[in-house]
Amino acid sequence: MKPGDRNLLTKTLAIDDYDVDVARDGREALGQMKTQAYDLLITDLRMPGLDGLSFIPEARRIDSQIPVIVITGFSTEAAAIDAANLGVAGYLTKPFQVRKVLEVAARALGK
Repeated sequence: MKPGDRNLLTKTLAIDDYDVDVARDGREALGQMKTQAYDLLITDLRMPGLDGLSFIPEARRIDSQIPVIVITGFSTEAAAIDAANLGVAGYLTKPFQVRKVLEVAARALGK
């Protein structure tokens, strides 16, 4: 996710009192997951080094129960199907709506 999108997403989640950690790419996120437990994972499909569809199974090796939301600007029907097959809790396209992100996050967390 581009820095501007990450910042907007962070501010969006902060509105609803979520604590947010940010990673620039999938490898950094995996490193963070190895040192801290998380309740929710939000990822993009296109990331440097490790794309989102490859990142999700890697993240699930660390935490098999973590709910995952995909937010992408490069959605295809095949990518949406692949994400669904990986058991994502939500799939949103950019530009995303603040209300929708908060709804999907709450649903993914069982709220």
